[in-house]
Amino acid sequence: MRIGLFPSEEYSVKNGVDSIELIHENAFKTEVFKIGKSINGSKHELRVDGATVLLRKLSFGNFSDVQYESSCSCFGIHFLLEGNYEFTGLENKAKVNIDSGFYNIIQWPNILGTQKFKGLDYISVEIFFIKEFLEDLLGTEHITFKDFLNSSGKYPRSLWEKGQPIPERLRVLLLEILNCPYTGKAKTNYIESQMRCLVIEAFLKKENCIDEIKKAQLPAMDYEAIEKVVSHIQQNLKLKLTIKELSEVAGFNTTKLKNCFKKVHQTTIFKFITQLRMEKAKLLILEQNFTIAQASYEVGYSNPQHFTVAFKKSMGYLPSKLLGTTL
Repeated sequence: MRIGLFPSEEYSVKNGVDSIELIHENAFKTEVFKIGKSINGSKHELRVDGATVLLRKLSFGNFSDVQYESSCSCFGIHFLLEGNYEFTGLENKAKVNIDSGFYNIIQWPNILGTQKFKGLDYISVEIFFIKEFLEDLLGTEHITFKDFLNSSGKYPRSLWEKGQPIPERLRVLLLEILNCPYTGKAKTNYIESQMRCLVIEAFLKKENCIDEIKKAQLPAMDYEAIEKVVSHIQQNLKLKLTIKELSEVAGFNTTKLKNCFKKVHQTTIFKFITQLRMEKAKLLILEQNFTIAQASYEVGYSNPQHFTVAFKKSMGYLPSKLLGTTL
């Protein structure tokens, strides 16, 4: 049984979107596809008993809606690192939206609808599972959100109306999964074990996270200002970024910016910037075969030695470990 949302059979046959190359028998598969000139990228799929993991890294031109379907009732934890996601049922009564930097838990019925992947780049980790998988993993006595998990309906239901910001500790884990340097069985087992860690984090530590989120609630305009700052950071990682400059982008004084940013992202601005720089550098080395010196320059370091020290402190290993490694 294939668990999760996948291109409908009719759409797949017509567009050739679901051609899959087998990487590890009955478990890990890679789908590398190109539809005309509109979308390029890859989707990695890992199937285990009762669950499916989908890793997407896409780049878009002008991309039309894709018809997707779920052939069985299941749940999904959707982590959206870049881009925006939207699902609309065929009757226009079922809508799910997830914004960049957020995640949500969705109850998916047997349904047919269209998915939109928005943004120049789209990066996500999605874990689909049936209730029995969760019970086997956690035991029934430890599962939170029992009312949500025990309910069912005709349309998808989101646990949170607007989703929740991805905590920094989970962002690091997600990027480690997306950029796994292993191959074969090692890759399969690594991603499966990390997937289980993500599910455990979502369901066992959520009560504490909810308390943190309630404390971090900000007026909508303040939150939008922080996300504007994040967008500015992402687009200017090569440049020297200062608190004063970012305060002007947000329209805040420096004290308010630092306080609001930490409430939303659970880390300081400079730690956030450093993490993004290291993540981008890692992708440049792995995916575009940049040297360490080239990658360091692209993320704002004029001295490769300073970059190496920062990378080791942030990622836990030297960037030289990535050389000669492919995704």
